[in-house]
Amino acid sequence: MPSRRMWSMPPRGLPRLPSEPPLDRGFVPWLGHAVEFGKDAASFLSKMKQKHGDIFTIQVAGKFITILLDPHSYDSVLWESSCQLDFSKYARLLMDRMFDVKLPDYDPNEEKVMLRSALQNKNLPSLTKAMFFNLQTLLLSDPSNLSRQWTDEGLFHLSYGMMLRAGYLTLYGNEEENYNDPSCQDKDRAHSAEVYNAFYKLDQLLMRAARSMLTAAEKKEAASLKGHLWKLLSVKRLNSKANKSLWLESYKQHLEELGVDEDMQPRAMLMQLWATQGNAGPAVFWLLLFLLKHPAAMAAVQGELEKVIRIRGRTMKQMQGISQEMLDSTPVFDSVLNETLRLTAAPFISREVLADMQLRLADGRKFSLRKEDRLCLFPYLSPQMDSEIYEEPEKFKYDRFLNADNTEKRDFYKGGERLKYYNMPWGAGINTCIGKFHAVNSIKQFVFILLTNFDLELKDPEAKIPGFDKGRYGFGMLQPENDIMIQYKLKD
Repeated sequence: MPSRRMWSMPPRGLPRLPSEPPLDRGFVPWLGHAVEFGKDAASFLSKMKQKHGDIFTIQVAGKFITILLDPHSYDSVLWESSCQLDFSKYARLLMDRMFDVKLPDYDPNEEKVMLRSALQNKNLPSLTKAMFFNLQTLLLSDPSNLSRQWTDEGLFHLSYGMMLRAGYLTLYGNEEENYNDPSCQDKDRAHSAEVYNAFYKLDQLLMRAARSMLTAAEKKEAASLKGHLWKLLSVKRLNSKANKSLWLESYKQHLEELGVDEDMQPRAMLMQLWATQGNAGPAVFWLLLFLLKHPAAMAAVQGELEKVIRIRGRTMKQMQGISQEMLDSTPVFDSVLNETLRLTAAPFISREVLADMQLRLADGRKFSLRKEDRLCLFPYLSPQMDSEIYEEPEKFKYDRFLNADNTEKRDFYKGGERLKYYNMPWGAGINTCIGKFHAVNSIKQFVFILLTNFDLELKDPEAKIPGFDKGRYGFGMLQPENDIMIQYKLKD
């Protein structure tokens, strides 16, 4: 673990200490590697790793960022005291740049502790049931979806739209109380579509906003979209909702205790909409696309699902919910989801260095870090795409996380040593996503309902899997650079 001993580091202009990581400033003064880093962080950092090893420092727009890519050493960062390595400073910067949010005395760790129980344990079943009813409203009660003729749609639009809308209704509440009343369902469909359509347009601008790269026209568009969404998420509108989740009530109370006024609260609610709903839809897109492109994987998932339903003696249409026991009985699907996330989840785990310190790696090496620099882990490169850990890491293998006896495979190695962190789509340590269990349940419910009620196929079976929108590296689930057309119809 890092030493608590403090010492004075030499200014940047003076010779570096032998104990500091290799520094790569780039060729452009001050700007450094900002362009390459922002354009395609994965390719750039992979080249830096080949050049410098698994720890190095780069200059990006005047900021010095130390990158650590040794998963055996991640605990040295993940569990370090916030007095040494702090997450909140960078989080506050992004909150302001992306959502115009300024919260007094903001402590993300304290907020996580406060909200965790609203998304886990005894409160998880009520969220799972609400998500089931809201997915039914959007998928099975909408006449436009119930044709036995083929309907064409973009897979990303379908996945992101349905997941964000159902997730929004689940956490933020319904327009009226009765899930089964057709007029209430119509209102929920219309309102959630309005929220999604504005949010999707804003989402296309958020990565550039995070990097302060919006043009004047884009700033104007983002301000208009945010203004519209703030009205939809106003205190008055949210107070009038039915079936509000405990999460919403807890977060609203948290904002009030922080002294956040009614003008700032909708901004924080929009930020939370992105934080809670921005990743599940893209995850579903990639998962369904991999299944459609790999018939053996689709057959294995559908066979498992049919077996799980058959054992319970009911059809999916007869169910008034999907039990946790049923959701936990799908090891093949779990492997497919883990493999999908391994290939497509690419968040940075960042810390601000608050004081000169030493970082000790698992192999005993010690590196000096400077106050006011940033320390960053990028698990997408290692462990997730590391060829020493995974054979052919760029390929989708649906059973990669399955043992021969159908139990979850958890033994992966690097350098001959078993890894604690071999797949990190949900973060780790105090960075672990508190909504993980709700997100997994939601993804499973959507895919289960879709596959049991609809026939689904690629419009063009030869269509290639699209590349990533590379500007999204570092911010969670990657999105495709283009959509893929599918066709679907209600099963006979």
